[in-house]
Amino acid sequence: MAYFLNQIFGSITPMCVTALVTMAITLIFKTSFTTNFAQGVISAFGSYVTAAILTQKGVPMWLALILGMLSSMAFAVVIDVVIFRRGRYVNALGKQIITMGLISIIVGAIPLIFGISVPVIPKFIEGSYQFTAGGKDVIITKNTILSMVVTAIVIAVIFILLRFSKWGLSVRATASNEYIAGMMGINTHIVTAVSWGLAGALGALAAVLNASSGTTIGIYFMTNYQVYAFLAGILGGFATFYGPVIAALFIPLANNLIQYIVNVLGMPELTGWSMVIVYALALIIIFFKPQGIFGKKIARKV
Repeated sequence: MAYFLNQIFGSITPMCVTALVTMAITLIFKTSFTTNFAQGVISAFGSYVTAAILTQKGVPMWLALILGMLSSMAFAVVIDVVIFRRGRYVNALGKQIITMGLISIIVGAIPLIFGISVPVIPKFIEGSYQFTAGGKDVIITKNTILSMVVTAIVIAVIFILLRFSKWGLSVRATASNEYIAGMMGINTHIVTAVSWGLAGALGALAAVLNASSGTTIGIYFMTNYQVYAFLAGILGGFATFYGPVIAALFIPLANNLIQYIVNVLGMPELTGWSMVIVYALALIIIFFKPQGIFGKKIARKV
């Protein structure tokens, strides 16, 4: 039981990071109609800024995080205004290629700006809670609980705004049909710029939470979570905002639970194949639900 609970608690931070990255990718997909392959390196950029501010300025952790999120937000808005606004009529494949080109630019720029040293982001809060289950220790860190609370609040606020605010109505209208939304008086340029900016900030927050859990910061250290987010979008269904986020919570959890199961069954050699098994299960689900678990089949009249 203790091992099982430790696996569950160990899944919390990856679940938070995946959910934030998925929310960011979904916002861009719904408003700019493209899968942002550069989300991982944009997120990493925000963590580099946060680490640099912490190291060089000695400011409090939360202030450094906010400044890092703002820098990533500004960077993402510039990408939308300078590149995507001028190429709004480029087809979906062309937009994806643009984001892939952005990866090369950002990957080359980060060492030039921040150097080649490995930055470090400490925990937001030290300490842990410990209790006994089945005669063995179960541990959950305070930093993990803080990450869970922050993520829950941020995601909840975004969904409330999407549902009840004028901005949310504009986003939903743009996601439904950008051209009709523009004809109805919605400034779709502002909608996409805000969505890109929010996605940049969410990515930076996810990267900092990931780094604060002990993960080594690197240019590509958020790439796995970007892949998880794409999988969550397909699995949950990009037709909704909530579907991908819900699916994002299950992917890291399923990964850790599979590791637990194969160890209980006496097959630890399969631990390294846990994500392969998750992908296989996802493919089976998508085979029966091509639109995703929460997706909707759209009927078009001719």
